Amino acid sequence: MQIELIKPYSKNAKKHEKKQIKQVADSIKRFGFVQPIVIDKNNEVVIGHCRLEAAKLLGLKEVPIISVENLSD
Repeated sequence: MQIELIKPYSKNAKKHEKKQIKQVADSIKRFGFVQPIVIDKNNEVVIGHCRLEAAKLLGLKEVPIISVENLSD
């Protein structure tokens, strides 16, 4: 999916330090994107906020996703 279509979950309680995002970006560079970002029906991140930020840091235009449609609010 195009990265600009993915929205971070606004109520995400977990914050990632720049160092952690850089480490994940380095891992993506070395091993590829082996774990997709999970999004809901509104393209909001359910799992993978750090991976999304790492992908942005790398300048990626697209990332692998899994879309989960049947989540409750």
